[in-house]
Amino acid sequence: MDLILPILRSDFREFCVTYLVLRQINDIFTMAGFQRGEIPKGRIISGQRRTLVEEYYAKINWQSQSDADAFLKVLGHAYGQGYAGDEPRKTLRDLFERENLIVDGMNVSWKSKVSQPKKQPSVNLETLAELRNQLLNLKNLYPQQRGFAFEKFLKDLFEAHDLAPRGSFRLVGEQIDGSFQLNSNVYLLEAKWQDGQIGQGDLLVFHGKVEGKSTWSRGLFISHSGFSPDGLTAFSKGRATNIVGMSGADLYFILSGEIPLIEAIEKKARRAAETGESFVSVFDLSRG
Repeated sequence: MDLILPILRSDFREFCVTYLVLRQINDIFTMAGFQRGEIPKGRIISGQRRTLVEEYYAKINWQSQSDADAFLKVLGHAYGQGYAGDEPRKTLRDLFERENLIVDGMNVSWKSKVSQPKKQPSVNLETLAELRNQLLNLKNLYPQQRGFAFEKFLKDLFEAHDLAPRGSFRLVGEQIDGSFQLNSNVYLLEAKWQDGQIGQGDLLVFHGKVEGKSTWSRGLFISHSGFSPDGLTAFSKGRATNIVGMSGADLYFILSGEIPLIEAIEKKARRAAETGESFVSVFDLSRG
């Protein structure tokens, strides 16, 4: 018995044809561990995108539980990527509801399947207090020193939460302040400590850096002074977001033990996926 019904396979194939380009189709299948197969001779399929999807389908054993679970990952990758706008996501949500599927961020599962709570690294209050003091002491530094010290603080913060941080690195023509990994998602990092709030210009630059990497990359923009409302509004117009923002107030809220860092990032990513908002304070998110 097929674990993934033909109607779901067919409808998702047409979703790919309608909303994705060839590179994105390759990405969502290869990220789930699938490879392309050969379509049976004599079968005529129109269009490059439809053909590409069927080549991946040809390698899937629809009666295998592991392949069925991997296909749900394909659906999750399609739903969670930055290129998915409001209309594609609505199409997928309608598809998920019809097929009795639930989506949580980029995780898609059957409603009848009981999901296990995620284990998050425990950071004790003493470590949080040390990190909070480290952040407070940055205010006493000169501006140039403060920028490097802020990056070090963030690296220490991510290390304390087992997020495998990488320090700043330079690519041709651009500087990346660092990266970290949360679950299966790699986040590029931009960190700013300046007097004024971040506006549309800086958001667009970072959005471009993230978009220029792999389609599954995400970005976390940390601005100690926060983000201007006008800048956030202008940035959100006409584009899907692949970045989320975190303010200094968010950091203090996290380091006070009000919400774990990992939960804060996950809530921000989920809100961005659902609404396109790149920044909502963790205080507002914690209230639901």
